[in-house]
Amino acid sequence: MSNGKARQGSAQASGCWIRPAKRLAIYVRDSFRCLYCGRDLRHAAPADVTLDHLLPRSASGLNEPTNLVTACRSCNSARGAKPWADYATGGSADRIEQLRREPLNMELARSLIAGTAGDTELEAIR
Repeated sequence: MSNGKARQGSAQASGCWIRPAKRLAIYVRDSFRCLYCGRDLRHAAPADVTLDHLLPRSASGLNEPTNLVTACRSCNSARGAKPWADYATGGSADRIEQLRREPLNMELARSLIAGTAGDTELEAIR
């Protein structure tokens, strides 16, 4: 097995703690941006797009949307065990506080995954 496939398999296994639709809905809620540094992650490698637990699972943090934010791998790793509010600089703490409380659009996430998002009649005439 090549290193790329080994890494892909391990990254895939590590994401099993959250359903794909919930993960996508959080990415959509956060506009595919790292909520710490603001990096646009729409064109990032999949391994560079992560979810960060604001309160770590090791400290009884739950997998709830209010405890999960989109983060680039660099920020997620750099934060380490620091409290998120100490790591978040500038306006990122305010951005996190606002977005983490926004409702998730699970219907859109499920439709995107299923390939059924969009109005087929409208798209056919464009």
